[in-house]
Amino acid sequence: MLNIRTFGGLCISYEEKKSFILHGRKTKMWKLLKYLLACYPSPVTLEKLIEAVWMDDNDNDNDNDNAGDPSKNVRDMIYRLRRTFQAIENKHEYILVTNGCYFWNPDAECNLDFVDFVRLLREGDDKGRSAEERISSYEAAISLYKGEFMGEKWSLLETWASNFVVFYKRLFLQAIESLSDLYELWLDYESIIQLHNKVLLIEPYEESLYARLIQVLIKNGEYNLAERQYRQMEKFFAREFSSPPPQTLQDLYEEAIRAGVRQPTALSRIKELFDERAEKIGPIICAPETFIQIYNYDKRIDERVLLPVYLCKITLLNDGEAELTKDELEHIMKDFLRVLINNLRKGDIICRYSPSQFLMMLTTAHTTNIELSMERIGMIFNKQPEFDQIRWETEIIPIKEGMVLEPIHI
Repeated sequence: MLNIRTFGGLCISYEEKKSFILHGRKTKMWKLLKYLLACYPSPVTLEKLIEAVWMDDNDNDNDNDNAGDPSKNVRDMIYRLRRTFQAIENKHEYILVTNGCYFWNPDAECNLDFVDFVRLLREGDDKGRSAEERISSYEAAISLYKGEFMGEKWSLLETWASNFVVFYKRLFLQAIESLSDLYELWLDYESIIQLHNKVLLIEPYEESLYARLIQVLIKNGEYNLAERQYRQMEKFFAREFSSPPPQTLQDLYEEAIRAGVRQPTALSRIKELFDERAEKIGPIICAPETFIQIYNYDKRIDERVLLPVYLCKITLLNDGEAELTKDELEHIMKDFLRVLINNLRKGDIICRYSPSQFLMMLTTAHTTNIELSMERIGMIFNKQPEFDQIRWETEIIPIKEGMVLEPIHI
């Protein structure tokens, strides 16, 4: 029987042996096959095939299929595909043509992993079945997901593929959440932990998976493992995004520390935990409420020992004709936060105070240092193409009244 695996990359085998591979996976014939399978069981018109496979502006392959009339070449590729499959197994016609439309034969003996995946998820979602049956179905479905749909790296260039990738990834993550809920009903935290550790190897960028894993580790009393998981995630975010984990995950880490400290713990261990947080490189990112608390504390210190601490506000403003959407503003603010993180010093405090504003507390012996920092941030800001239609305004005042702050020119 023909076996077709699409999760993690298209792979076709026959009788347990990988005996079918089209020559050159960047050819239009291979892309045409992927598109037909992705649309299963719906028929696809010739025009749609040409639009998806032939007229892809991002297509850079060098095969000879680029020349000539697209309609004729698509028909020729369909013919070659049908002949290829017939040479492997001639009991079925795998690609059918009806009323000018092409589709993968639903009656052919063939295992399609994404079809089995959806069927198993429906069984898992059926609340009329027993918990054991639902768990078994979810586990079987999740085991089929080896990575993104049609997940060769170059497939990201194919404009039609993104909707399918997002659709199946969303189903996969929903299945993880549903299966975890069923495990938790039985207080089976170990199964949730094992599940998420496996899934994070496939989807390492999903914040929700880290959050659920840390929550379950805390519930299971494994505070050291929760802390260790957070530290690994922290390194991953620093390497991949040059930023700390999101605030929700930082809050979970704090919860793990507090929960662990509530247990009988040596004072040296508590100090070790606090020192570990204090030794982070770069500025401190916090929520507005925490920022206010630190401000009040710093002001008291400033009054006692005259440390020069400055309150700084940066506002990003749209300088283009079109109004920014909420998503566009969010993307710009995240990018700008990375600029701040990479160019402020250890001990500086940053918080996102409004949708378009950051507040910072900067400690320095001379206002010249602040001016140099702002100039450096401004130079980086002006070089980033994503900030082309954005301007920024900065305002800085000393925390201690009576201190004179020289004007800063950016």
